[in-house]
Amino acid sequence: MKEITIFGRGGQGAVTGAQLLATAAFLDGYWAQTFPKFGAERRGAPVMAYVRLDKKPIPFRSKVYNPDVVIVMDFNLFKMVNPLDGIRSDGTAIINFKEQDSEFPSGLIDKVAHLFTIDASSIAHEIYGKTAIPITNVIIVGAYYAAQNDISLESVYRALPDYFSKDKLEINRKAVQMGFENVRGVL
Repeated sequence: MKEITIFGRGGQGAVTGAQLLATAAFLDGYWAQTFPKFGAERRGAPVMAYVRLDKKPIPFRSKVYNPDVVIVMDFNLFKMVNPLDGIRSDGTAIINFKEQDSEFPSGLIDKVAHLFTIDASSIAHEIYGKTAIPITNVIIVGAYYAAQNDISLESVYRALPDYFSKDKLEINRKAVQMGFENVRGVL
């Protein structure tokens, strides 16, 4: 079983991104479950979403404690919490990170076996327009596909109509593709 935790901010689409990922995995023959963790949050407040994928039924219904993959949709969350706490030693982190703006927190690279970065915020501004909180979820799903390659890109594209209207499909196909093309392996 693969367990994934997504950290984001309200308005970035962490919950929808988790649902999109689970739907694409389901279309590829996986059993999948996803659920969010947040309170009466407002736009910009921290949000978490969990995803589990397996080739057999998933009996667990608890939060993910030791994820195989951690996705961080807003690098500034490291100032509040350490999203990598609990990640498995052979785990993968996919982080929205603009290299010229920040430095990795000390010890970050020591916590993961595989590290991928993508400047999803800049891509989101380019695709969707400039917003205070960039909507990075679909871009991150494309980056996940490139980093993990356990679900097919075709299934990601097939899942999009479940979450986006016809007039938004082409722009979100572009977002998936940009995420796939612009992710960078660090470790």
